[in-house]
Amino acid sequence: MTQSLAVWPEAAPSIVAPIEEHEQLRDVVRHLLDRDADHQAVRHAADSARGWSEDLWLRLNKELDVGSMIVPEERGGAGFGLRDLAVVLEEAGAALLPEPVLESSVLTALTFSLADDTEAVREMLAAVAAGDLVGTVALSGSVQVADGRATGTLARVVAGADSDLVVFGGEDGVFVVRRTDPGVETRRLEVLDTTRRQADVVLSGAEVLRVVGPERAKQVLARVRRAATVAVAAEHVGIIRHQLDAVVEYVGQREQFGRPIGSFQAIKHRLADVLVDLQRARSAVVYAAALYDEDPDAALAAEVAGAVATDAVIRAVHEAVQLHGGIGFTWEHPAHFYVRRALGDEGIFGSAREHRTRIADLAGI
Repeated sequence: MTQSLAVWPEAAPSIVAPIEEHEQLRDVVRHLLDRDADHQAVRHAADSARGWSEDLWLRLNKELDVGSMIVPEERGGAGFGLRDLAVVLEEAGAALLPEPVLESSVLTALTFSLADDTEAVREMLAAVAAGDLVGTVALSGSVQVADGRATGTLARVVAGADSDLVVFGGEDGVFVVRRTDPGVETRRLEVLDTTRRQADVVLSGAEVLRVVGPERAKQVLARVRRAATVAVAAEHVGIIRHQLDAVVEYVGQREQFGRPIGSFQAIKHRLADVLVDLQRARSAVVYAAALYDEDPDAALAAEVAGAVATDAVIRAVHEAVQLHGGIGFTWEHPAHFYVRRALGDEGIFGSAREHRTRIADLAGI
């Protein structure tokens, strides 16, 4: 079913108005990450056995309650919207956090919040919201489920070998499996971005629990995928902002011909282009997140945010490497880690071209 551009979802302008509490939230998150998640700490956490810092993950959940933010109040959570959570995700992106905020605190918590209200779901949701269990959502793969057992492969699952729970969609529902259960094998993949590990999850008659029935599964999965698109775009806004700030600081100090290279017009123009990209991406994300909170079935704004932010982050990270000069190409400098995240996310969540293809389909072009 196509959606004409003439019927772009209408929403009151107030949904994108600045919110004072968001800046307060941003300050709290940034203070925590500046203190505990500098680049060396991120590198160390990404290289650890689990792939993230257990201490920082505990603080994110106990001090900021990131796991309960997107959970509705009637399901025991804080009842925040995706626009609120986008503030946290922007800061997580800027820091290149390896902690599973996206996969567990956003996508898994959201899936369980939309799931059937059973005792098992309530228990898992409470554990994920508290950070006691880490979940992830498989966005691709082919799995057959019969008599409560699943067979097949879930491909390129973020944190697939490190999470406690793996959520996936089947032909007749949405299911969850415990990673350590019999019949579950994880095969860690060699990936470009070491701060966002991936694994294939192979199910061989593994016992699974259906958390959403067939009548609602398609809608729930679509909403989760839409939230993933907006959430990743919010992370990309953080990456663009961080890289722009880093380059501006560097070109203000690096001198050539007796003056800072940032005073050269050619450098100014390139930085101005990145700033324009940043503002466009942030505007698209704010609108998409706010509209998702109003109507989680509205797809067009999410795809626009995905396309704009993906294009912008790819340009920004490459400009950051170039404008840092020779040092930007070294292993010791953090710039290449941002390139890795941007390119890795393209492979997992889709390129700008894929988002634009979906925009064309929705618009009936």
